[in-house]
This record gives sequence, C-alpha cells and structure tokens, in this order.
Amino acid sequence: MLDFKTVWTKLRLPFLLSFLTLFGGSLGYHLLYPHEPWWRLLYMTSITLSTVGYGDIFQVEHSPTATLYTMVLMLAGMGLVLYSISTITAYVLEGQLGELFLVQSMRRRVARMKGHYIICGAGETGIHVISEMVHSKHEFVVLEADTAKRDKIRGLFPDCCVLVGDATSDELLKEAKIESAHGLVAALSNDKDNLFLTISARMLNHEIKIVSKAIDLTLVGKLKTAGADYVVSPNFIGGMRMASEILRPHVVTFLDGMLRGKDKSARIEEVVVAKSSPFCGKSLQESRIYEECGLYIMALKSPGGAADFIYNPPLETRLNAGTVLLFIADKNQHKKIHNMFATER
Repeated sequence: MLDFKTVWTKLRLPFLLSFLTLFGGSLGYHLLYPHEPWWRLLYMTSITLSTVGYGDIFQVEHSPTATLYTMVLMLAGMGLVLYSISTITAYVLEGQLGELFLVQSMRRRVARMKGHYIICGAGETGIHVISEMVHSKHEFVVLEADTAKRDKIRGLFPDCCVLVGDATSDELLKEAKIESAHGLVAALSNDKDNLFLTISARMLNHEIKIVSKAIDLTLVGKLKTAGADYVVSPNFIGGMRMASEILRPHVVTFLDGMLRGKDKSARIEEVVVAKSSPFCGKSLQESRIYEECGLYIMALKSPGGAADFIYNPPLETRLNAGTVLLFIADKNQHKKIHNMFATER
C-alpha cells in the first residue's frame, strides 16, 4: 500500500542529489572565499544553479579558478537539479502523490469506524455485496489485493473505502478495525483463502459475524468449524435460482424487489429485540407495531429456542430479549421499528 515511506523511497534520490549539489557547491565557494558567511555562499550557489543571474556577488570574473569552478558548477549542477525536478514533477503529474493523500484519507476514515462491515474481495461476488452495502447505507471497508479491481470499485462507488493488500493478513485486518467490526464477508476467489481468512478473523474478533463464500460444497463444514456463521455457495444459490425461475417465477420477482430494489423500495429487513427495549416481554399485540410503523411481522425466531422461524406469528406471541423479527419495510419504517426495539448493533 502506498504510504509516506514508499514516497520517500521513490523520491529520496532526487532530493538527496538536490541537497548535495547545493551543499557541495557552497562548500566549493567556501574554499575559494573562506571569509564569506554561509548564507552568501548558499545564495551564490542558488543563483548559479538556477541561472537567475542576479549578479556576480563574489566578483568571480577576477579569479580564473573561481570562474572555472562556477562554469563547472553551472553545467554539472544544473544537470543534477533538472533531473531531480523532472523526477519529482513526473511523480506528481502521474497522480501518485494524489493517491498517497487519498489512501491516507481513507485510513483516517477507517480508523474512526465502529460497528462496520469488512468486505474481503471485490470480485464477481464481492462487487454485489458492496453494491448492497452502498444502497443500504451501511458503513463498510473493502480489502482487495488487485489494484485494477480497486480502481473499478472506486469508479462505481467513489465514496467507498478500499484498502489494498492481502485480506488474509492480520495486519491489514487490524487496519480495517476488525476488533470493532460488526461483520465480515469472505468473498475471495479461492476457497482455501476464505478458510484461512475465516480462521484469522475469528481469532482477532470472537464476536464478529462472518459470512464466507464457498465454491466447493465439501468445504462448508470446515468453514463453519473454522468460525464462519454462514456459508454461501454461489453455484448452489445459482442452481436454486434457476429452478425457482421455472417453478415459481412470481415469487422470485417478488423477492428480487425486496432484496434488490432501489433506495426507496421496501425490503425484507430484520430487527432484534433488545433487553433495554420498553416492549421487551410484551406481546405483538401490546407492542402495536402496525399502528406505530404501518407494517406486519411476517416471521420471528425466539432466542435459545428452535432454529426454525415462526411464520405469521399470532398476536399473543411474547417478544423476549434476543427475539428476531422479520418484516417488509421501507427505510422510514425500518428506522421506526429499529427505534422501538432499540437493536443493539
């Protein structure tokens, strides 16, 4: 990743050459005119190298040695200075300095993140995850090793934070503030990399929610054992989608509208009943969700109970702390129900 150390490595030679030319030229004049102060020596060297020509302040034309030295300084020194200036100018014009400032700005933004999401991999799968994060207005950071993919993401989503590097590296994960992140998506192109990434992420944050991609279905068990909360197979999902398009096309169209609609569209959302919520312990009827938010609860899952959801739950169902509620809502409705139940995220 580009940083100030990298900039110094690339530009230290032209800077050192400029300094040595200025200092060396002044030292030569010091030997010829030992009684002159250093500021005058530096001034004489500067106007000689820059060919400004303000005047011969030392009257070097009266000394053949000084005249010869000044000619050599102008010819050799100007070459070194022009080389240094052209190198620095090319570096700036190529945009690398601007890239440095952009990267530093992103690092500062990431350093302030908390409760965010980390998207590892901006390939064919990761780019759709990024798109949904942007449309849902969630705070996130992308880790991608390929600079071409980074540039593509920046072009599609200009405000997106992208850190370039190996997502399986503990250092890069720490830079992405994994210790305070809410969730991580392992969408790297290689299943083994996703497995290693899952292990590293779980070690760095025991509470983080991890969703991993898996091409090979035989690795699903290993990924869950390694610490993934959920494992998604693009091939399996694609096959199910194709079958559903044939068997139940209207259902697929409906779900697409919920999951991939525009910013103002309603979507299937979830909220978790917090212990601090004033509605914790009350029934669905007592919470008056429809009156307050204008929506119905389509399914819920009680904490510590069966893994299955209860669809169209009866109104007398109690909402205990940790109960997961599923509903269809637009952004305003989602905000209202979120405030009602004070989800701790």
